[in-house]
Amino acid sequence: MVRLFSMSAAVSAGVLAAAAIGSAVAFADGATIYVGGPNCSDAGPNSQAQPYCTIGKAASVVTAGQTVLVAAGTYPEKVTVARSGAAGAPVVFSAVPGATVTVTGGANGFVVSNRQYVTINGFTVTGTSSYGITVSGSSNIVLSGNTVTLAGHPARGQLAAGIALSNSSASTVTGNVTHHNSDTGIYLKSGTTTTTVSYNESSFNANQYQRNANGINVIGAGNVVIGNRVHDNEDSGLQFYTGGNDNLATLNVSYNNGDHGIDDLNVTGGRLIGNTIYHNCTSGINVEGTSGSYLVENNISVDNAVFVVNPTPINGYTNACNRRAGNIGIWDSAPPSTTVNANLVYLTVPGTMYVFGSPYPSLAAMQAATGQEQLGRQADPRFADLAGFDLRLTEGSPAIDSADSGAPGEQATDLTQATRVDDATVADTGIGPRSYDDRGAYEFGGGSGGGGGGGGGGPLPPNAALSVSPAGGTAPLPVTADASGSTDPQGQPLTYSFSFGDGTGAGPQGTPTATHTYATAGTFTVAVTVTNTAGLSGTAQQTLTVSAPSGGGNPAYVSPIANNYSTSPHTSGYITVWRAQGVAAGDVAVLSVELTGTSATGAVGGTDDAGNGYAVASDVADGNGNRLVVLYGVVRTALVPDNRIVVSFPDAATYRIVGDELSGVAGLDQRAAAGGTASAFSSGSTGTTAAANEFVFGAVGVFAGTAPAWDPGWTALTVYAVGTNYLGRAYQIASDTNTFAATGTASGSWLAACVTFR
Repeated sequence: MVRLFSMSAAVSAGVLAAAAIGSAVAFADGATIYVGGPNCSDAGPNSQAQPYCTIGKAASVVTAGQTVLVAAGTYPEKVTVARSGAAGAPVVFSAVPGATVTVTGGANGFVVSNRQYVTINGFTVTGTSSYGITVSGSSNIVLSGNTVTLAGHPARGQLAAGIALSNSSASTVTGNVTHHNSDTGIYLKSGTTTTTVSYNESSFNANQYQRNANGINVIGAGNVVIGNRVHDNEDSGLQFYTGGNDNLATLNVSYNNGDHGIDDLNVTGGRLIGNTIYHNCTSGINVEGTSGSYLVENNISVDNAVFVVNPTPINGYTNACNRRAGNIGIWDSAPPSTTVNANLVYLTVPGTMYVFGSPYPSLAAMQAATGQEQLGRQADPRFADLAGFDLRLTEGSPAIDSADSGAPGEQATDLTQATRVDDATVADTGIGPRSYDDRGAYEFGGGSGGGGGGGGGGPLPPNAALSVSPAGGTAPLPVTADASGSTDPQGQPLTYSFSFGDGTGAGPQGTPTATHTYATAGTFTVAVTVTNTAGLSGTAQQTLTVSAPSGGGNPAYVSPIANNYSTSPHTSGYITVWRAQGVAAGDVAVLSVELTGTSATGAVGGTDDAGNGYAVASDVADGNGNRLVVLYGVVRTALVPDNRIVVSFPDAATYRIVGDELSGVAGLDQRAAAGGTASAFSSGSTGTTAAANEFVFGAVGVFAGTAPAWDPGWTALTVYAVGTNYLGRAYQIASDTNTFAATGTASGSWLAACVTFR
């Protein structure tokens, strides 16, 4: 017997209605608090003519039934919600429709603690040191239409999920986009229950040094996860982990993840109904450990656990995708109390088709041995476009009109909210109250999109894409921003709003291109917000650098690129670009490399996936196997997220690598380096700089000591710590020609370098 969901039948039957909130928010007349604009003041009485400058000020005064409406712009703050709303009168925080509103730079973007009836809608939250949006001890919270990215940092002790809820209930997380966070995209932590996670897209989330970041991770019990797209995550697309009992996962699409499509470990009472799973590293649907009382029905699972990824060892781990096999894998103590039926499985290459206690090469062998999957099918589902990961069904698919519509948790509509329809060209072989439900997340022919079954005005946000040409140059610089690669899952018409990062923009408009001329030098972020007719939006960005026409520039520190380490010896190491903006063409990438257990001589160099090269700016060793190397390279071809920069060493060593992006410089000028054990470190002085406004970069490696502290005059960057080894960086912008030295204090053995760029 399968132990069914503890959530009420009313909640289960009404999943779609509860989830379809989208990103559209109504604004009540006379109940709006305005934020952002050229005439803003946090001291004023607040009006549309004189709004507040900060969201935090509005958060401190908003009351139940009011809306905080935020204009386009970047807000470097952490917003703490100070008051609750009430039933029918929530406290609402919303971006102006169509505007790009970015909250960045704080520990969190939004904090909701011990509050009720709060809505946060339409924001871009990026670059936080902890969770992008965090909800704790709260209820009736709605998080809708937000983009959350670059939360935390990919280093031990600095990881953070994009969106996290803990000890909360009766809440909704819908229509959000989470990507390139240092941990899970959306995280329902312990104590979170009766919450719906719906129609979100979560992708490219990664710790980078261990396989642990999921698209969606659920540890709370009694929740609904419906209609989400989870792909290209470091670990599983969707995970139910210890404590995550009695959850329903339905109509989700999970593909190209580094572990499972859906993973269930040490959990009971779950239902996995009508999901589409494709091309994941290990078992597509995985139920293992002490899990049990599971129901797995109406899913499509294809080509899982049959592809080798990362064939070159990374930190000693190759990940050959053979740890757990099968399109569906029911392992350990799970088989006796688990029911599997009406699933469709298929492999295009040889491999294990199914595991139910034991591995089976075919569905027929599994059926004969277990008596399970009596309505199961082993056949090509005829997806619309495998290469493009379009997993909608096409005419003739064996998934059409063949599902069990009576399966607990089966929905009357599909992922796009298209109604179930009977394909007149196919004999109905399904069972239950409707004999024509399709297996998987998509109903063929159910929407206005026609054969693919993916139309029908569904709730998925569009996928924004942006290219800017040229990607850099000398002022005055005319550029074209092109968003024609943007797509909408439902095929809805799109509108485009462009921001050029210098206070100007274009749109909203129906054409996907816009032109602009940059008159002055600087580094600018071009952004496009793409909105469909359902009011849902997606955003893409690209950074470009404009140089001064005289050949000079404005040197600036842009951002960390990434970091990585290994505590086992290797002859090379790497970092993976994790910023959504990548690294702009024309900028300089500086790599600080701290090595232990290597020779004091021998070449150290670097390359990246885009073909850029990295040369030595400074190299110093202490004779005890410790070495500090600073590499630099002009990025001729822009780097995009997930590009790797690889550094090679002369012999095996443990390493710590940090990358930084600089703009407004073109090459190396002066350098100095030294080592020692005194409490005050110094690189020694460089030669006199050739120009008055050079970028001065300092690096210090501390071995078996304490974290370094920089002297006044230096802008210190985050120290990268691995055990008792520390890698510190800092910078300053010179105001005249001079000599410079990297100086500060530290205990232990140290190596210091100072490099200037012009």
